[in-house]
Amino acid sequence: MSKKILINSLILSFGILLGRFSGYIRELVIAYKFEVSKEADNIILMLNIPDLLNNLLAAGAVSAILIPLLSKEKDIEYILSEFTKKLFIVTLLMYCLVGVLIFIYFDYYLFGLLIISLISIFPNILTFVSSSYLQHKQRFKTQSLNTLIFNLIIIGFLLLNFYGYLFAFSIILASTLRMLWILNDLKYTELNIKSFFKQETKNLIKYKLMIFMIIANGLIFINPMIDKLFASFLVDGSVAILSYAEKIYLLPVSVFLTTYAVAMFPNLAKLASESNFKEINYILVKSISFNIIISFIIACILYLFSDYIVSLFYGIVNIKLENLLIISDVLRGYIFSVVFAGSLSIMLNLFFAFKLYNIMIVYSIIIVFIKILSNYIIVHFNLDIYFIAFSTSLITTLSFLLLVVIYISMKKKEF
Repeated sequence: MSKKILINSLILSFGILLGRFSGYIRELVIAYKFEVSKEADNIILMLNIPDLLNNLLAAGAVSAILIPLLSKEKDIEYILSEFTKKLFIVTLLMYCLVGVLIFIYFDYYLFGLLIISLISIFPNILTFVSSSYLQHKQRFKTQSLNTLIFNLIIIGFLLLNFYGYLFAFSIILASTLRMLWILNDLKYTELNIKSFFKQETKNLIKYKLMIFMIIANGLIFINPMIDKLFASFLVDGSVAILSYAEKIYLLPVSVFLTTYAVAMFPNLAKLASESNFKEINYILVKSISFNIIISFIIACILYLFSDYIVSLFYGIVNIKLENLLIISDVLRGYIFSVVFAGSLSIMLNLFFAFKLYNIMIVYSIIIVFIKILSNYIIVHFNLDIYFIAFSTSLITTLSFLLLVVIYISMKKKEF
């Protein structure tokens, strides 16, 4: 089983590597055209605020609910159809809620840009649901490339000078084409797109559960978006600085350190349903130990050579030296996140494999509250953007250690 997990992890890693590289190219294009400015902030917010809902829904409501259900239920078409319909309603409500919030906090022009770009979350519904089913079927190749597909389209529109409202519409188009890319892989399974729109329903999924899962799991993954929202209240260009540094530290984190957790989740869900604690503990100890060792080596390299690495990534688009130094400083602030992000993903998946929803809700609310409070203090006292990155590192470390302590105490009671 461990060998299969590793193979799937490597497949995901390669696809995500291409996606992250395309994301880096996307950031280079933005940096080349807008450097560190208000315009760069607006472009990045248009791309990232839809990810606020995408992360809530994809990480929270979709894979964490669907994969465990698909591991034990036989009525797969009914589950997918019912889940798709209910996820659409939840997504619509969240779209309206976020729309009200950005109307309150941003000017009319930026509100218009964001409310249009947010429409892109609706085609993502089918992307998320079909991706979870493909994970369940151990088909990782196509979905590992979905970020690459999205970024290539976005890069194309940026190069064609699609800015402002035209760029907002291009985000919708990119999300739609990414959805079609994922749905095309269904032809190699026993399902097709009609399976998501069956009229019958068995009421297998409760709205209460979906909301709980969005709170419990999804909130953890929106911390980067919380950072950018608070950074927008600092000096102009702060969102861009944070995003440029984030792209570098997320490269190793996303490409390998967290993909192992994604690849092992279907197996964890199956082992949890069988209460096979011996195998779970074996995989857990081996995975986390390996992850932390690799992460520590990568973190040391990033810390010691941050100035060189930032210059290598962004010097080619002639960003000013003082801004390169700020990006380098912020990158060092993310060091502890690099060390513990992959292991944190493994622990999160473990808890959701056991369906420990109530514990995760309380845990998630506490972590997000700490994140919001720390960022509020940074903005209130107008501190350097470095402190937002550093607070993320501390909270990532705290999150991992807290989950380990909870798991050890729960294991003693055998859940």
